[in-house]
Formats: sequence, C-alpha cells, structure tokens
Amino acid sequence: MEYHPRKATEGKAPHMKVDLEAFKKTMGCFASGVTVVTARTAEGSPVGLTVSAFCSLSLEPPLVLICLGHRTVGLDAFRQGPFVVNVLSEAQREISVRFAQKRDDRFDTVDHAPGANGAPVIADSLAHIECDTHAVLPGGDHDIIVGAVTNTAVVDAAQPLIHFRGTYHALA
Repeated sequence: MEYHPRKATEGKAPHMKVDLEAFKKTMGCFASGVTVVTARTAEGSPVGLTVSAFCSLSLEPPLVLICLGHRTVGLDAFRQGPFVVNVLSEAQREISVRFAQKRDDRFDTVDHAPGANGAPVIADSLAHIECDTHAVLPGGDHDIIVGAVTNTAVVDAAQPLIHFRGTYHALA
C-alpha cells in the first residue's frame, strides 16, 4: 500500500507554531484505554510497550491502527508483524507502568503466552487483538501501523484501565 500525502494548495494559511507542552497537556484531556502492544523480533525475542495511540480503523476488513515513535525499541518487529494489542484491565496498572519504562526485562515477571500468531498475549488482559501488519504510514515522528485483525478474545468480567491527564483511572 502506498502513501500519498495531501499536497499544499496555494493561498492556504501556513501552520501556526504550537507550544509542545501545551499540545501534550491538551491531548492529555482525551481519556483513553491503555494497551500494551507486543511482537517478536526476527530473533524471536519478545518486545512490547505501553501504547495509548490505538483505535479501530475499519470493520470490513477488520483493521486497527497503532502509532509508534521512531525511537521505539523493536520498531521493526511491529513494522514487519505480526503483533498483538493487549487491552489492559484496571488490575494491570503495574504492567502498564512496567512497559512504559525503558527497560530490558519488561516480560520477566509478566505472565504471557504466544497467541495464535506467535506474538505475546498478556494473561488476564481485558481483551487482545492479534494482527498481521497491513500497512505502515508516516506520521511525523511516529509510524502509523495498520493491523489486519486475525484473532480476538475478550474477558467480560474485567473493567478497563483508563489514562486521563497523566494518571490512571478506573470506571466508577
């Protein structure tokens, strides 16, 4: 799949300079669920990180997207696929914190098993979505990775972990 950015048109106003701290604070006002996205490197090692930039893209065919920074450890594993989006439950706050940190031992104390696609599925997650990489698109300092959904599972009894204004929350 090829990406074709929109071309600027004449007479269009230039982009305004936005204060990056103000932008981050503003974006923090959007409450989101918390996910840990996982994959395996070409050598078979598990990689993963906490991601809030995740959403459904299409029902037919079933597609989701994640956005990963260019400095993400193991980025090529996600670009190549397959990968899993693990939707965290409110009981998995520590897993979110662990996978948000820069550390090599993220999986050491986290119960996980290979999904049908071989990428790690974190035990007791609210849900997980297994994907093959469908497309990789540029998005500023991130890649927009579109995943073709190949398998899903839901745990009905759990509540989601929510992130809002820099802190974790649970549904009331």
